[in-house]
Amino acid sequence: MQGRFRLWIAAVIALFVVGFLIAFAPVRPAPRGFQVQTVFKFSLPQPVVQDANQLDAVSSQLAAELKDKLTDLNYAKFTSPTEIEVATFATTEETSARDRQAALQALQSKYPGVREEALAQDTDKPLWSWGTLLAIYAPRPQIRLGLDLQGGAQVVLLAQPETTMSFISPEDRPLVRSADTETAPASTGASGSSLQTSEELGRNLIKALAQQGLPDNSVAQETLPPNRILTVARDHNRRVSASVEVVAPYHVLVRTRAANQQEADRDKNAVQRYLSNAYPGVEIKNDKTNSVFVEKGTADKIKEIVERRLYASNIREPIVQTQGDDRVIVELPGVKDPQKVVELLGTTALLEFMLIPEKYEPPATEDGDYSTWTNKYTRQDVSWEQVYAESQQEFTGADLKANSRVQPGQAMELVVGFELRNERKDAFRRFTAHNVGRYMAIVLDGKCQMAPVIRSEIPGAGIIEGRFSPDEAARLSLLLNAGALPVPLEIAENRTVSATLGADSIHQSLIAGMVGLALVIAFMVLAYRVPGALANIALILYLVLLMAALKLANATLTLPGIAGFIMSLGMAVDANILIFERLKEELYSGKTARAAIAAGFERAWTAILDANVTTMIGAAVLYFLGTSAIKSFAVILFLGVIVHLFTAVTVSRWLVTMFAHTRLGQRLEYYGVPKPQ
Repeated sequence: MQGRFRLWIAAVIALFVVGFLIAFAPVRPAPRGFQVQTVFKFSLPQPVVQDANQLDAVSSQLAAELKDKLTDLNYAKFTSPTEIEVATFATTEETSARDRQAALQALQSKYPGVREEALAQDTDKPLWSWGTLLAIYAPRPQIRLGLDLQGGAQVVLLAQPETTMSFISPEDRPLVRSADTETAPASTGASGSSLQTSEELGRNLIKALAQQGLPDNSVAQETLPPNRILTVARDHNRRVSASVEVVAPYHVLVRTRAANQQEADRDKNAVQRYLSNAYPGVEIKNDKTNSVFVEKGTADKIKEIVERRLYASNIREPIVQTQGDDRVIVELPGVKDPQKVVELLGTTALLEFMLIPEKYEPPATEDGDYSTWTNKYTRQDVSWEQVYAESQQEFTGADLKANSRVQPGQAMELVVGFELRNERKDAFRRFTAHNVGRYMAIVLDGKCQMAPVIRSEIPGAGIIEGRFSPDEAARLSLLLNAGALPVPLEIAENRTVSATLGADSIHQSLIAGMVGLALVIAFMVLAYRVPGALANIALILYLVLLMAALKLANATLTLPGIAGFIMSLGMAVDANILIFERLKEELYSGKTARAAIAAGFERAWTAILDANVTTMIGAAVLYFLGTSAIKSFAVILFLGVIVHLFTAVTVSRWLVTMFAHTRLGQRLEYYGVPKPQ
């Protein structure tokens, strides 16, 4: 018997130690590398420029000036018109302090009134280190906090179907009057009617679509550079239902939100019917439309790509979940700059390799601006959008391996290397061999990044140039590796939550939890004496094991989750109450303490099991049907039931049984039962 008791005591201590190590992580690997702050932020009282597009130029000038004063400068840049970020290669605290002071003095001489901004410091430093292997830290709960407690951003992404139609007419029969003839007498088209303006054509095409049922509660027009007219129709929710873009006098691009192939064909026929009647000879490019629809499983595909992008960009513990087939909810606890994340999530990242028509040639520029091309036969400038519309897509990012990387180019500028999949390398080699001397544009989301001449056969790998900054190059590599989104996304909601509310909630919940725990402990001791005190030991073990289980399950603690945690304190001892009340009844009937304990645990077990199984069923329903905050409550409730079934039944029985085998364990008053008269 004594051997079994020793085993029980060892098991309880081992469970507590292991649970504590997991839940609070006081022992962790020793930090590696230099723990020195090398990034400094400064703010200006006035914006340095009015146009954010000029930040790159002033950043380059600033870096050149600071390089003379900071020998170990890494980079210096304007992150906004009023914020400066400076990084150095400091390896010691002394060097870091010297660099910070030198940077501040240099900036104060150039920008009077500049001040240093405090950075969030990592206060989780080891209390003691054992070489480079292990370190001891102050115990701290390892449960990740949800958006409502930690602050951050919540983004709701709405998947949108899209059908794209590109209509082209012969160059000698334009669809609209060109910009240089807008003020001249109206010319006539192929049908003998006067040519429309770009605005008129856009509105007429929207009307043709509206006659087929397309919502056009409001129609607006805007001018895109260079002199392209975009007509947009919106539904009653202010969401875009269709758009018409006049790319060139003989080229028009129509996009609709057709939900299925039947609606896509309806929209195509409506546009084609109108254009054929007004402009005989117009035809759709490549005799087809490009359509993507929101189908079953679309949200799951988006979720997978979003998760890859977030994890690759070192965003810690994002919460990504689907809602139906067209919504993805992204919660980013702790994110301080949600706008950058929104741009990362909303970027389609469609990479295309386009074969440019022979009549076009790119601009002779070194700044990476491909917005204007030249028709080498007429020597007229044409927009990139027009060139893009007439070019042929040969390969896409789906043909690439997920191993793109940032690397230095020939002039030590940053480029992004790529490699095609093995099954597409032969096709790429044949394509380049047959088109030597032609321009091939590398296009990302419709924007030309570079347009090299195919000099010779390419075996299946290459680079993308584009005068990238380090952040831009890393972002492009990340997007290519994560993959392109299957459908366009709309930001349906973008909400930022303050961390102050979370801190207040945690503080108040901690007080409530401590008060609740104290009341439960006091009640158990007053009502059940020694068994109640032993149940309190099991309760402490329950809390440690529950926190360890939440850490292992990678659960997120939200405000409703804290409510579930506090509620579980009372639930954790309800099984003990049933058992101890049954124990009292057995003692009143005249049984010995050992026999009463055995009977009390065995006869109360059925009721305990039934009650907790129904609670677990309710928790499962909440998890599968609730929102993210309710899911946290459900997870804590479910895990709490499993853990307390072990601590309240098994551990409590071990402790009470060991007490019953002592001399004091034979006295009824220690069980809350009065002595018999």
